[in-house]
Amino acid sequence: MLPCYVYVDGQYVRAEFRSEDKADEFYPRKAALFARRQGIAGAQFEPTRVFYYDAIDEAGDPKEQQRQRDYFKRISADLDTHVIVGQVRKTARKRTQKGVDVQMAVDALRAAISGAVKGIALVTGDADFVPLVRAIREAGPHVIVMGFKESLAPELEREADRVWKWDTLPTDWYTPP
Repeated sequence: MLPCYVYVDGQYVRAEFRSEDKADEFYPRKAALFARRQGIAGAQFEPTRVFYYDAIDEAGDPKEQQRQRDYFKRISADLDTHVIVGQVRKTARKRTQKGVDVQMAVDALRAAISGAVKGIALVTGDADFVPLVRAIREAGPHVIVMGFKESLAPELEREADRVWKWDTLPTDWYTPP
């Protein structure tokens, strides 16, 4: 088994669940298990660590903030799952996450350069990650992009070594691994 780190864009996945009127609290390790299905010349990837990236709106509803903190605490209790929390800031037009995507990119590239893993899996659909995919591949690890069929950017899909697309929302992501 080839070691693989999995980086989950929490906002991306939660938005997919909310778009289907589903609860947005899921277990990121469940998403990571799909990395095992991606093989290289007969070898399989083993997701050894999962990194989950999201943000809390500190200016938002206090009950929602606490719900998110409780959720992050719950998923960080999963074996080898790490939660990295950014902030939501108000811009001229809307409220947006700050420091989340960049931190995810920095962390994934650091792991790629360190040589600690043979695969990096990114659970996202955002085309902004195309330069990251290229940089990881140049550093050596294989890149697996995992996303939802309707929201996976074609240019991100083209750059990956392997792609996993979910046609529908997985129903078992609500139960602990």
